[in-house]
Amino acid sequence: MAKIELEGMQELIDKVNKLGSRGTQIKKNALEKSAAMVKGSMEEKAPRSDSNKKHMAENIQVSEIDTANGVDFIQIGPNKGDNSEFFYSKFTEWGTSKIPAVHWAENSVLENRKKIDETIKDELQRGLDELA
Repeated sequence: MAKIELEGMQELIDKVNKLGSRGTQIKKNALEKSAAMVKGSMEEKAPRSDSNKKHMAENIQVSEIDTANGVDFIQIGPNKGDNSEFFYSKFTEWGTSKIPAVHWAENSVLENRKKIDETIKDELQRGLDELA
């Protein structure tokens, strides 16, 4: 599962954290907007069959916001514990002994890293500006 973390831009994050519940909403908006962008990229990159059926690309999961070691984050895409109808997405991402890894989810984050950082920064700043 790809992970977008709310880190860097420490000065902005510190200002937002001081706002309590309003700051929590600002961080949530920033992470969700970034997650939507990455999800869209994953939907384009996810392998698809030619069959006319549901594809994993249309069922990419986005987690709720979580915090670990003081850093807020959101996870997008396949996870190793997935037992859903689209469990096979983890095999295409990480590979198996017989299937090479494609890394479509990881590449979506890596290719969009700059846009992700800009989006988070812009959303944090916009949230602060709206309160001023």
